Amino acid sequence: MELLLLLLAAHFVADFYLQAGKWIHCRNENHFKSPGLWKHGLVHLVLYLAVLLLWFLPGQQPAPWLQVAGAVAILAISHVLTDGWKSYRPATLLYFLIDQIIHITIIFALWLWITDTAFDDIKRVAAWLMSSQNLAIALAYLLVGKPASVLISMALKRHTDAMSQTAEQGEAGALTGVGLASAGAWIGYIERFLTLSFVLMGQFTGIGFLVATKTIFRFGDLTTNKDMKLTEYMMLGTLLSFAFALAVGWLTIRSMKA
Repeated sequence: MELLLLLLAAHFVADFYLQAGKWIHCRNENHFKSPGLWKHGLVHLVLYLAVLLLWFLPGQQPAPWLQVAGAVAILAISHVLTDGWKSYRPATLLYFLIDQIIHITIIFALWLWITDTAFDDIKRVAAWLMSSQNLAIALAYLLVGKPASVLISMALKRHTDAMSQTAEQGEAGALTGVGLASAGAWIGYIERFLTLSFVLMGQFTGIGFLVATKTIFRFGDLTTNKDMKLTEYMMLGTLLSFAFALAVGWLTIRSMKA
């Protein structure tokens, strides 16, 4: 496991700390003909080689040098090919995540090959990941995401319609600003994820800090608008969001103790 962590650390250092911005721009412009792409691949090769050489020091571990050399070559070449493929795609979060998943999957597979990790070890890790406690936690995070948003949206529909009519009529209670598209939904996801995390860790003071932080950022909007309906609407949505996350967190803890 230590070797896997070292290889992952080498990947993230090379990908995010030792990659110059001009290399990325050059790669996106010239693709596989980009010198920056190949320099980036060379940095990965050097770091992976350094990690494996240090790991298999003479007298420390039996060194499968042929596997080490093959793994370094595969890691560096696969990284160049993946980044080159990504350079033809839009610079979006989806392709960024796909790119990282490919890199990490290859690192994991080669770690298994180099260390001759037994299938029984993989089964033990898989069994731990699929334990009832971990599944309960995963289900909790799924529930406080989109399902919670849909539930809160339905609960506030009558109030949302009233606020929309007020805004259309240009009354004093009309909203004075337009937010980023989908930003409100993402704010809700993050606040519920954080609330659930604090509940599961038993750090209830963190929830108070989260509520206080949101109140501070919202205070300017509410005082500027000077509309009681908007204030009540936003407080209701916030309280429903926190209440849902707290309830799911409490039920998750109870199920884990059962």
